Amino acid sequence: MGKTVNPTRSRPVSACVLALLAGPAMADTLPLRHGAYVTVGTDCKDPPNVALRTYDGAGIGSSKSNDCRPRVVSRQGNVFEIEQSCRQYGGPDLPRATERSTVRVDGPTAFTDLTNSAAEGYRLCPELKP
Repeated sequence: MGKTVNPTRSRPVSACVLALLAGPAMADTLPLRHGAYVTVGTDCKDPPNVALRTYDGAGIGSSKSNDCRPRVVSRQGNVFEIEQSCRQYGGPDLPRATERSTVRVDGPTAFTDLTNSAAEGYRLCPELKP
């Protein structure tokens, strides 16, 4: 005879399987602390917009873009190639734009943007609110 399955017992197992499947999608894109970052050599007190980036656990935003939806395209050690779709500021319509970036994570509070061979370093400024 077949074994009867109690439906209330299978729910927790189903929930665990769903959580495991969703886990990587909910994880931070990069191993960085959330917050505001400025270019290395820039004072945290009042940085110019061009020197400011934000990381919210998903994508890297700027003064011209936010609400970034990234995905990691590839990873080699601490160098990540990401593709992110962000809302663009600067007009009556807030369109989304997609771009690829190469980022080297130098530690939990620092990264270097290697896109277009620029090699621009950024550091976390905990006193700044993203």
